[in-house]
Amino acid sequence: MSKLFHPLLLGPVLPGLAIGLTLAVASIDLTFAQVKPPENIEDYAAAEDPPVFDDPAKAVEALKSALAANDFDGVAKLLGLDAAKVRTGEDAMETFAQIREGAARNVRVRDLEGRRIIEIGDRLWPLPFPIVKGEDGKWAFDTYVGLEEIVNRRVGENELQAIETVRAYVEAQKDYASVDRDADGVLEYAQKLISSAGQTDGLYWPADQGEGTSPVGDAINEAALEKAKAGEGYFGYRYRILTSQGDNIAGGRYDYVINDNMIAGFALIASPVNYAETGVKTFLVNQQGIVYERDLGASTAAIVPFIDRFDPDDAWTVVND
Repeated sequence: MSKLFHPLLLGPVLPGLAIGLTLAVASIDLTFAQVKPPENIEDYAAAEDPPVFDDPAKAVEALKSALAANDFDGVAKLLGLDAAKVRTGEDAMETFAQIREGAARNVRVRDLEGRRIIEIGDRLWPLPFPIVKGEDGKWAFDTYVGLEEIVNRRVGENELQAIETVRAYVEAQKDYASVDRDADGVLEYAQKLISSAGQTDGLYWPADQGEGTSPVGDAINEAALEKAKAGEGYFGYRYRILTSQGDNIAGGRYDYVINDNMIAGFALIASPVNYAETGVKTFLVNQQGIVYERDLGASTAAIVPFIDRFDPDDAWTVVND
């Protein structure tokens, strides 16, 4: 069976991506979306094509047997993946165990436009790798369609997480401004996402700092936060506070910061760390809580640094609840 590359698959992706199984059976595991040094997606495919079968039912039975036997390498071989590479993925073995448990409870096969989609577990989680019929009439798991589906699922999950995060930012800023954090007699919004060491000048500070719970509270993922601090993004996105607005917004162009205190409003921009790999849309929000989105294209990384005001025009669309 020939291996055809979709253009998206030629770009760099995360180590361990090939265990797109790591999206989990019961629910999507967002830790999968953490950003690490990129590698090429084809690195996760085995040198040999996946084995072929006379009919799709035999491919399904082979997968079920490999899962029942706890044969990690066997499952990887069926999917056309490099088992050694997949094994290095974060939480790969734990997720493999979850998939085994789901398959032990329930496995269904759905016909979708000539492809066979395997659905696993009580929630019928669809395995990313479909079973397809080749030109020779034989059936096999489609490695590259599966890998592309993993990327697509990750992008979708990261974007949903980004929307949730920017909305949480609005509430966190309101919480922050409800208390005079620096005892200067002014209720102000935070100009930092993460506080300076030992300070409360940002929306987040460690719970053990002795300053009470930060506005972010328990909502933040500590492991993901450490990666964000290292510049790797938070669930595939980078966030930056904007301290002014432009002419496209009611009230016109003005700064939110007055005499070093951000009291006239606040805004935030969220953009994907790697366009089309960790996310596609860029998001904006201000104190009104309306989230805007726009696909800035392949030049996202070059454009975003120059967005220094909250100023969405007609090219931006409102994200519906």
